[in-house]
Amino acid sequence: MKHLEFKGKYKEDLLSGRKKATIRKDCNLKKGEVVVVHCGGEMIGEAIIESVEKKWFEELSDEDAKRDGFESLEELKEELLSCYGSKPEEVYVIRFTLFPFQQAKRPEAVYYGERDLKELAKEALEKLKLKDEERKLLELYLQAGSIKRAAAMLDGSFRKNRNRIREALRKAYRKLEKQTGR
Repeated sequence: MKHLEFKGKYKEDLLSGRKKATIRKDCNLKKGEVVVVHCGGEMIGEAIIESVEKKWFEELSDEDAKRDGFESLEELKEELLSCYGSKPEEVYVIRFTLFPFQQAKRPEAVYYGERDLKELAKEALEKLKLKDEERKLLELYLQAGSIKRAAAMLDGSFRKNRNRIREALRKAYRKLEKQTGR
């Protein structure tokens, strides 16, 4: 399942329904997909993608700003410039309907059974037969101390690298669970 991630400062706007869209420089989502919504390090619900529209940055409207939870188009553009460091030529306007969970979930609980990720990586490196790529990613994670820092140390897309590291950790968790029969 795909994920849609937000900074923690948007949690109340998301849960209240004030934020019904997001503007992104890159997009791998399609209309009709169901995604897990993360906010401030927690999984807060699932969303159905209602539409994905590619626009020139200058085409963004007051309506786009309001759906994204901003008071004005100027406020939205300032936030986008702050996030991206420069004005993107094109953006994607992603509209969604959020279905909040009754209680936020920690990704570690869902994907790693509440295991400490550093201990999980160490145990996997010691006990499992891993592919070279998996071993490299787990070692890099331990060296960096976080998924985010490890992803930044790799060449290529930060988002793809972060997902590669997460998947290596998830695979290690599943293999360890199978090995121990938990």
